[in-house]
Amino acid sequence: MNKTLKLAFSALLGAAMVVPAFAQGEQFPDVPENHWVYQALLNMKNEGILVGYPDGMFRGGRPASRYELAGAINAAFQKLKGMIGGLQSQIDALKGMTGQGGDPEVMAQMRRELDALKAQMDSMARYGDDIDALKRMAATFERDLAAIGVDVEAMKRDMADLADRVGALERHKPAIDVHGDVNMVMHAGHRSSGLVGLTQDIRLTGLPSGGGGIRDLAFGHELALEISGTNEAGPQWHGTVVVGNLVGALYGNQNVINVAAPWIESSETVYIHDLVVNFGTSLIGQGFGVEMGRIGHQAGSYFMERQDTTPYFENDRWDDGNYYFDGVNLGFDWGALDLNIYGGKPSNQTTVGGGPFRQMTAGLAQGVNLPPFVFIGAGEMLVNQMLGADLGIGLGSSGDIMLHYIFLDGPVTPSGYNRVTVMGGEVNFDIGNNIGLNGGFSQTDMGLNSTDVISVDNAAWWAKAALALGSLDINVGYRSIEPNFGAPGAWGREGVLWNPVNVEGIHGDVMFDLGNVGAKIGAYHMEPVIGATVQGSITEYTGINAELNFNIFSNWAAMLGWEHVTYDQAGGDAEINWYRVGLSQDMGGDSKLMFKYEMSNYEIGGTDLAKGGFFTTQWSKKF
Repeated sequence: MNKTLKLAFSALLGAAMVVPAFAQGEQFPDVPENHWVYQALLNMKNEGILVGYPDGMFRGGRPASRYELAGAINAAFQKLKGMIGGLQSQIDALKGMTGQGGDPEVMAQMRRELDALKAQMDSMARYGDDIDALKRMAATFERDLAAIGVDVEAMKRDMADLADRVGALERHKPAIDVHGDVNMVMHAGHRSSGLVGLTQDIRLTGLPSGGGGIRDLAFGHELALEISGTNEAGPQWHGTVVVGNLVGALYGNQNVINVAAPWIESSETVYIHDLVVNFGTSLIGQGFGVEMGRIGHQAGSYFMERQDTTPYFENDRWDDGNYYFDGVNLGFDWGALDLNIYGGKPSNQTTVGGGPFRQMTAGLAQGVNLPPFVFIGAGEMLVNQMLGADLGIGLGSSGDIMLHYIFLDGPVTPSGYNRVTVMGGEVNFDIGNNIGLNGGFSQTDMGLNSTDVISVDNAAWWAKAALALGSLDINVGYRSIEPNFGAPGAWGREGVLWNPVNVEGIHGDVMFDLGNVGAKIGAYHMEPVIGATVQGSITEYTGINAELNFNIFSNWAAMLGWEHVTYDQAGGDAEINWYRVGLSQDMGGDSKLMFKYEMSNYEIGGTDLAKGGFFTTQWSKKF
């Protein structure tokens, strides 16, 4: 099949296949991560504008109905309205104090008011974007807002008024805004029955790290400073500089995990996370947006998305799924059509005091032997430069179609190719108010310059469905990933297999939302697409996981979890069990404290090979 025909076939499958939608992302899972609403809602959640459910929980793993999304939009609008009104009240109060002379008590009160005002004004830079996002969301969900009793026309008028008030308030703000986050984390592991433990990212616990009786005791820290301009007109810019010891020996390079490596501190490093300028321009009468610098982008789990390689560390910057590259992204908006054309260098980033990090790989999956497993998660080819295009086709309020074409270039690999092309598409569609459908097709061709090297057994397709029934949510899907599929994506971890290939099978989960208690039970069964084995000697495998989350005090939450995987293979079946318990405290002021403990047990044919525990403590603060 020639390339033109293959591309047309990929686009047809991505556009026309009626397939189910599965919960995706970290919030409102029926909204795909590449939909414009996803990032807008996530931004407002992070800024404290969108607060989630009445019990204070956000419930990121629970699919939301369109009515719940409409309710969230209305709640976000009302909170933003109150926040802006509060700022105006403070300014008016300060104006009233200025005529009261030099009364010491009045002056002290003014200083307190000014400090409070400054703290709120620091976040003003993003309010205008939030109002614009709410306007677009109100248009998208207009019918659903009306159905839950919201006066949409009044909301639109109020939003226009809010935009004017924000404009007036922002005249008081400084030219530059500085914010960021600080994280501190500690890991400690131990053995059991004389055996080392096994973590989710294929690392061993209970190994000596400092000599003597100290084992697996590691401390990590990281400080990020984001500096952004607050100007209303002209180009918008921001940049994030990060200093800490997480990149390297402790957590790897933000793309590939440190398989079988001990838990030890890294050397101190400094790196530029992003450095971006955004502006609008036009050419031959066509307007478009431009994003330049070190920018982040993702195109979907089976196309281009960075894995979350740090299951024992939580941070938006590390876990956002974006690949960061030095280049440009051009955005065109033609109503129901959205086009992004982007290109640049994703693997030339380095740290000060360290080395290369956050590199992109693609092509044939690379494994690391850990008997009896083969860890899969990184491609064979280091991507030096790329060029891609994403085309979004809106289907009104019912969903959208996303088509992707990504060209990746790098050095010649041992398998004889230096180019990987990723192409295909996916469709997201709502049926009624409680059923979501998603599915798609992706294919990766590998070539040496213009010559095909690998163009067979190199596709992935999937179909997913989500059904919401009050407090019960049911998700089910099927996927097939051929052995030569090599997209730089993130389609998941199943036991110790990360981004597995040559697998096909069914997966699903059931989630309960019972107010202050939430539960999730999931399962999957995978068999080889081609041949008798999946990886190594594994003929098939089955997994089950369960998690219970509940509030124990007003600001404390607890978690209990269990994950079990059985790998059928010659020479004795292998089993892995992970048992987890966790506590987290909302300390106020965008500060959070978390404790987690995990016990692992890995055995073959009834004989224990790895057994031990792993403890994590993390404190984080946004400012």
